[in-house]
Amino acid sequence: MKENSIESSQSETVHILKNLRKKAPLLIKYCKRPENLFVLRASKSSFVIIDMQNFSCAPEMGEALPRIREVIGQINRLAEFCRKMGVPVIWVRQNIAADETGTNAGLFPLFHDWRHVKSMCNLGEGTEIFSEMDVDPSADHIVFKNRYSAFLSNPPELQTKLNYLERTQLIIAGIAANVCVESTVRDAMQMDYEVVLVSDGVTSFDDILLESTLVNTRLFFGDVRSAEEVMEALRENAS
Repeated sequence: MKENSIESSQSETVHILKNLRKKAPLLIKYCKRPENLFVLRASKSSFVIIDMQNFSCAPEMGEALPRIREVIGQINRLAEFCRKMGVPVIWVRQNIAADETGTNAGLFPLFHDWRHVKSMCNLGEGTEIFSEMDVDPSADHIVFKNRYSAFLSNPPELQTKLNYLERTQLIIAGIAANVCVESTVRDAMQMDYEVVLVSDGVTSFDDILLESTLVNTRLFFGDVRSAEEVMEALRENAS
């Protein structure tokens, strides 16, 4: 009975995904938007990488997100390319200040097991960027956030950094797609940043949630392109 239930659930998930992918082009056509809205230019772009940290890439509790190895590889590949093109690479780290009186995370702890919250507190080991990420300390930038959206963090370190760098186009990757990544994408668009979400540089707990983020971003918040497509666009417009 249990095996039949699992098989039924998997079959339903596949069916939902197929329907979503089938409807996506129709929804995009209905919105009357072009295939890609933005012309990526190295002089205007920055590569913003969300929450590729120990607590998310190698969690103490539970399993890592699906396809995390592929996501790590694509982010590292794109980061190296961006440096060569003069595109700033910005690593966004989740960190919560916590003591005996509470945290500065607002309602966040209500939605998560305390052990999970603790893993991203007070610049502890869980908040460190995952060791397999290709970080260049001499060239890259690191900012912190204490909300899902990097733009709603207090203080707003990402926005301050982008203003300093004079960047208005955001190439965004990281995890989880439907939580911190999508929250940041939504706010970025509404603050007039031109957003390109890297389709193979994000993942989520569930394929339906991932697909939903990709479609929703495509409809209302920005472009969705693969890492290869992002690199190709930056090359084409380099002149």
